[in-house]
Amino acid sequence: MGLPIQKAPSYNCMLPVSKKLVKYRPFLVKEQSFLLQAKEGDSTKEVFSAIKDLVTAVTDGTVDATKIPLADLEYLFLQIRTKSIGETTTLNLVCNASEECSGRTDIEINLSEIEVDVESLQDDKIKINDTLMVELTPPTTEVIVKVEGLPEAETIKPIMRACLVRIYDEDNIFELSDYRDSEIDDFVESLTVDQFELISEYFQSVPALKHKVEWKCNLCEKQSILELQGLANFF
Repeated sequence: MGLPIQKAPSYNCMLPVSKKLVKYRPFLVKEQSFLLQAKEGDSTKEVFSAIKDLVTAVTDGTVDATKIPLADLEYLFLQIRTKSIGETTTLNLVCNASEECSGRTDIEINLSEIEVDVESLQDDKIKINDTLMVELTPPTTEVIVKVEGLPEAETIKPIMRACLVRIYDEDNIFELSDYRDSEIDDFVESLTVDQFELISEYFQSVPALKHKVEWKCNLCEKQSILELQGLANFF
């Protein structure tokens, strides 16, 4: 007779940016190594590779972590983490209320209370002049990882190629998936500075996983405030 094998419960999660409903389960002991790899990764690519493997495992391959916006991946990872090893985590934070103080304080954070604020996300269709409008989509995790560490000037074209969906004029709709990268680059280079600024404002509005923490330093007893952002703070 074989040993009894437990079946993990399943949960639903609505991804905040793409508004997709995904089904997942807690990670198992055999998959905990992915979490350790993510915590100990020396580079952004190593961290996200481990997270991708974890997400693939707990969603039975229905979610490709590289193809969803970064905020969606961060939020989904947080939900998986809370259902797998608990809703709270303790951070050892350095006092930032005074330059002279080096006090550290343990702060417990309830991860289930952390949300992604999507209210700031601008409309994905942007009118850049009287006759032209562009449609954008938030950059996926794959795009973010690809441009990580590049000079800002070298990130513009890869991001625009990936995030420009359509161009509209008075008579036509141009599906950019039908065009070569070089043609999209030519369009981007033809933009005026003001037009590019309008598009840049969209990317600046793309939400991220953030959480503001306030605490009283154990050493100087002054109040500190810190905004946590990115997965590294929520393992």
